[in-house]
Amino acid sequence: MRPFIIFNMDWRLIVPGETGWGDVDWAQAREVRLRPGQGAAVTLPDGVWRGRYRLTPQDVLQAAQALTGHALAARQAELAQGFVPLPGGHRLGVCGEMGPKGFTEITSLCVRLAHQVQGVGKDIYPQLQGRSALIIGPPGSGKTTLLRDLIRLFSLDGTQVGIADERGEIAACRNGIPQLDVGPNTDVITGMDKAKALLLLIRAMSPKLVATDELGSPEDAAAVMEACRCGVRVLATIHGGSVRDAMERQGMETLLRQGVFQKYIVLSSPGKAPRFEEAGT
Repeated sequence: MRPFIIFNMDWRLIVPGETGWGDVDWAQAREVRLRPGQGAAVTLPDGVWRGRYRLTPQDVLQAAQALTGHALAARQAELAQGFVPLPGGHRLGVCGEMGPKGFTEITSLCVRLAHQVQGVGKDIYPQLQGRSALIIGPPGSGKTTLLRDLIRLFSLDGTQVGIADERGEIAACRNGIPQLDVGPNTDVITGMDKAKALLLLIRAMSPKLVATDELGSPEDAAAVMEACRCGVRVLATIHGGSVRDAMERQGMETLLRQGVFQKYIVLSSPGKAPRFEEAGT
């Protein structure tokens, strides 16, 4: 059966079988899921498109190989963390059977598709002048999309911004050049632990604002605290359904107690209006 291409930005995912991909509006697609014995599933704003061709285990394995640049074995350390960053700011999530040296079987894939939505932060941006802010939401709620646009808006306004882009999902740099628009006054460190990158940006690039994605460790919290002590504002994201959820994560309670973030932006899902909370509320 002839192959088809699921998505083509900086990479291709080629799987045999399905002929109905032309019906999918890829500009609106949020993720693609591949599971053996089922048709491919594409999440769209108005529901899920499902393919008719039933994938085999070999189809799913071949897709994983293609997405990792045919270096699946070499990227086991990243896979062990749950996902692999893809060119263009996309993300490959993997499930399967884990052995001592990594995955021995791949049982399902989830390709989360990054979308640049310029203007999504325009109503929020004026409220963040002179403030540090934390964007809170569950996976897939649009945290990184909003963060990226806020960075772009601050940078366009002349603010010197530094991004600690540990997984390459904010700016999607290729050969050192952002492939997604993060503004003209923005410097990016990709591939370094975010806590170390935040401090390096402050020492080396004298930013007025630093930004990073997915706070989640005491080291991250300590780096954010140090940035604020240096007089640098912080924009960051974290998983959670509320401020309480976010701050109950290990190491994060200190940030709440110290009032590091003056504004909390709580998201529920893409396209829905955010909820705002001030520090101390």
